[in-house]
Amino acid sequence: MTDTKDTANIESWQDFLIQQGALITGGLVTSFGETPTDYPELKATLTDLGDLGVLALEGTDSKRFLQGQSTSDTAQLRANIVLPGAVCNAKGRMLSSYHAIEPETDKLLLIMHRPLVDKTINNLGKYAAFFKTSLNNASDNYRLLGISGGDCESVLETHFDGIPTAVNQLCITENYLLLRTSPRQFLVLVKAALAEQLWQKLAISFTPTGIAYWQLQSIRAGQARVQSETIEQFVPQMLNLQVTGAVNFKKGCYTGQEIVARMQYLGKLKRRTYRVILKNATPPQVATEIYDSANNKLVGSVLSAASADESSCEMLAVLHEEQATASSFIINSETVAVDIAELPYSFISP
Repeated sequence: MTDTKDTANIESWQDFLIQQGALITGGLVTSFGETPTDYPELKATLTDLGDLGVLALEGTDSKRFLQGQSTSDTAQLRANIVLPGAVCNAKGRMLSSYHAIEPETDKLLLIMHRPLVDKTINNLGKYAAFFKTSLNNASDNYRLLGISGGDCESVLETHFDGIPTAVNQLCITENYLLLRTSPRQFLVLVKAALAEQLWQKLAISFTPTGIAYWQLQSIRAGQARVQSETIEQFVPQMLNLQVTGAVNFKKGCYTGQEIVARMQYLGKLKRRTYRVILKNATPPQVATEIYDSANNKLVGSVLSAASADESSCEMLAVLHEEQATASSFIINSETVAVDIAELPYSFISP
């Protein structure tokens, strides 16, 4: 639970962002004056990712403990590795998805949707009691900044001594952690006390934007994640996690492993994540239901959505495989023309 001091720290950070020109709605930075019309011209951007939080595991058994709960092979974590993964219930439905890093020995940080941090701690706490590890919500100890855009890599090189050269690589310094999550996206995890100074330094070269621009880049990268609205709704393969490095089918058992493996090897998966372009539409909310326009049959659910320009938006949605060539959907009781767009990865089985 957030105490008074933590709340004051968050408010101080948001006050700082407002002074930099941020518009904040519902606790998230929605704009620095830009609109979707400006998106095609943005090349290197800086975003406050207030929707992300940090779950910290500390203790000598932390990696061993997480190994028994995660879809990924925690033994692969190294000082320069980012390991995506997910935590499932006994039925293989995801409680959370995350990026894990090991900033120092016997300490792990899991970056996930902020509202899921405490829920994940509550779900895993009963198992942690048997290991030398502690689980804590460390979200208020850090600020998470997103760097994205076509020119972001070259601009980053002017600010940092070293940057990750491949997706899921990590650079560690005393004051910040720099993660590469997609070809055109980097996450900066900085200590809260140093965030204002780093923001001002980066804002000289990067264009500050609201969170929607970052979400658009994540959609185009096919980076689906569990949010509080979609907890326990999907098995990992429905979010394409088996092809983005978040599921290891050769590791030992973990909670939900039998269901996840059966889904993979028996070939019964009929739903997965698709990237969809919606024409002349506004972004639907997470978990909005999607219906077939031909017979009004429920065929999917929205994972994330963001405006792409002045008239269209893009979304990641879990859809039935029969919708792979759809040209329209019914969303929020309106028929919307759509294109099913390509994702930047293939679906080759491991």
